[in-house]
Amino acid sequence: MTTEQTATDPALEAAFADTVTVLARDGYAAAWELDGEGAVTFRVAATADACAECLVPAPVMQAILDSALEGTGYRIGRVELPADH
Repeated sequence: MTTEQTATDPALEAAFADTVTVLARDGYAAAWELDGEGAVTFRVAATADACAECLVPAPVMQAILDSALEGTGYRIGRVELPADH
């Protein structure tokens, strides 16, 4: 399981580290992109070892990620989960 991101800002990597670790442990891969206005699109994909429908709902994931980004100057613009596809 890999985590890919187009934004290499250490603040984002640190902010998402715990969430990415938990997701990876449960069989999910995470990726994110940062737009020019500081909004992050956070994507979660289910690997073969995960249940695409078993992840928390998008509003819960958004709250987790919003909390992780507090104090970084970034914000969550969009959350994409496996059940969305």
